[in-house]
Amino acid sequence: MLSIAALSYADRQPGSLSTIKTSPTTANIEVIHRLHNHDAELGIIAVHGDRSQTLDKLEGRARLALYIEERFIVARVTDDGIGPPIALELVGAELNGDYVLVYQEFEGSLPARIAIRNDILRDVFPEQVNHVNISTGGKVHSLTFKSDDKWQFADLE
Repeated sequence: MLSIAALSYADRQPGSLSTIKTSPTTANIEVIHRLHNHDAELGIIAVHGDRSQTLDKLEGRARLALYIEERFIVARVTDDGIGPPIALELVGAELNGDYVLVYQEFEGSLPARIAIRNDILRDVFPEQVNHVNISTGGKVHSLTFKSDDKWQFADLE
């Protein structure tokens, strides 16, 4: 039984899910990143070269959150192309079962056209696939980042 569980775990592809939506309590736009604990921990160890940075410790979760802050970008799309990034405020990170959740937010609403770049753990795991769901106006727009994908665009009108 344990060997079957180990085999199924070994075949799991590293990936993340980021959700962008309006907060029902604050009306701010919230961004929630969900990563498997094991992948996130290995990634932070690889990036910082410090095996003591486990996600069980506040410092490990803080390093992960700062790492994500550098590698997940939302920008307005203008007539001239990709505009300046939207300033996402880092709210925090927490463990939730087998996953770690990292929270960001910003005040205001989403522009009609946005560009997203999601490089979370793609510098550590070449096979990493990152999904982004943008929930707005009763619709969900989905983007998938893999291989050498850079910017992707969503028309939210």
